[in-house]
Amino acid sequence: MIRLQGVGKTYAGDTVAVQELDLDVPRGELVTLVGPSGCGKSTTLKMINRLIQPTAGRIELDGEDVTEVNAVELRRRIGYVIQQIGLFPHLTVRANVATLPKLLGWDKRRTGERVEELLDTMGLDTASFADRYPHQLSGGQRQRVGVA
Repeated sequence: MIRLQGVGKTYAGDTVAVQELDLDVPRGELVTLVGPSGCGKSTTLKMINRLIQPTAGRIELDGEDVTEVNAVELRRRIGYVIQQIGLFPHLTVRANVATLPKLLGWDKRRTGERVEELLDTMGLDTASFADRYPHQLSGGQRQRVGVA
């Protein structure tokens, strides 16, 4: 679970980007942050991933304060998709989705099973999509691969 308790971010000059945000995201749940430009969506995601530090509140991942977790390890445990999807254009959908499991040292069988599971969860049929390249997908399909 990702938990934000009273999280805030104020920049120099008293510019408030996020104010007293409380949010619980259960493990495995997909969440979309929506709102107008400048309302703090990207700032919130960057605070969760420790790309920037909050000026108030506490952020937990599975009950552990994220400031006490190695930043690289933390980022391997959390996935999020930004508007401009960062897929590897020279890799197939299967290879893009398998990137993190490979970095975590998973064996080939476990990685393959996880790739199929994630593609299925995202509504992308493995037989139809796994061997395609990002340029062969629609924008929405690329976003779903990014989430997977």
